[in-house]
Order: sequence, then C-alpha cells, then structure tokens
Amino acid sequence: MNFERMINRNIFRKIRQLESFSKTNIFSNSSKPPQIARTSTTLCGINRCLNSNTITNGNNNFLTKFPASIGLQQSRNVATPAGDHVRLWVFEKVVSVALPVVIPLAFVMENAVLDGIMSVLVVIHTHWGLEAVITDYARPRVVGPLLPKVLHATLILLSVATLAGLFVLIHNGPGVATSVKNFWAIGKEKSSK
Repeated sequence: MNFERMINRNIFRKIRQLESFSKTNIFSNSSKPPQIARTSTTLCGINRCLNSNTITNGNNNFLTKFPASIGLQQSRNVATPAGDHVRLWVFEKVVSVALPVVIPLAFVMENAVLDGIMSVLVVIHTHWGLEAVITDYARPRVVGPLLPKVLHATLILLSVATLAGLFVLIHNGPGVATSVKNFWAIGKEKSSK
C-alpha cells in the first residue's frame, strides 16, 4: 500500500502548524489582530475525523484549539468550585514525602508529638487514597447517584473515628509507636525462652 494513501497530506501540514505555534507567538510582528478562518481538513481520508479552527496571521496558520471530535476528554478540572486541586495535589505530595521521614522518627524517638504527627499523616494519606478509589470505581453514571455519596460519607466517618482512636491511644495509652512495637514483639517473647 502506498504511504500517501494511508495518511493524508493534511496531517503533515497540521504538524507544521503545531511546530510553528509552539515556537512563535501568534500576535508577533503584526499590528492588526489575527483573523479567524474556518477550514475543514481531513485526517486519514475521513471528513469528520479532524475539523479545526485556524488563525491566519500573515502567511502563517496557527491552530487555536485541538479538535473536540478526536475523543480526548479532560477528566478533572484544575480549579473547580469545590476547591483548588493544584494546592491539594501539592499538599498530597508534601504528605507523601513527609511520611518516610516521620514514621521512622516516631519509632526511634517515641514521643506524643511525633506519634500525633504520624497518626495525622497516615490517616490523611489513607483517606485520600481510598477517596480516589471511591471516585474512580463508584461513578454516579455506573452505580447511581446515591452510592458514591454514602461511600464518601462512610469514608469520612471512618477516617475521623480512626484518627480519634489513635489520639486516644496516644494520650491515654502507651502511644502508637510503642503499641506497634509491642504488637511486633508478641511472637518474639515466647520463641526466646
């Protein structure tokens, strides 16, 4: 089969447009605003496969947006009315980086402050992980609108109860790190005799 039959020549023109768009500014070297022209191009010989808007600025044609007919979807918005996901993502990464530092310190130093910090970080990290699982697998389109809300509410209650239980263990008991060490030592006491 001939290569030109497999791929339409318009794809190479679109690639050149993308390359020139990434290297230059649309409004450079021109005092008048660019004109938007509607052009219809084809990819792979299918007319409905790639329709796009281009901006003409002198002799250069630039893509203004990627076509919506390709099927690419944006899964999450960067900023939504529910909150700023960029800051949350940064905070999630800070918690993930702090965990490998705080956990060994809590086991070596064994004090209430490090136990509290470790408990908060572990519960937050686990909460976000389970929340992502619920969001990904309990979609309202698949399981209905009620089940995701119930699962999210249950997760919040479990996270709060877990954190409260760990705080009770820290303030009224031996502490989280000491309790884990005692649990690890259960089998060692009998085998050493």
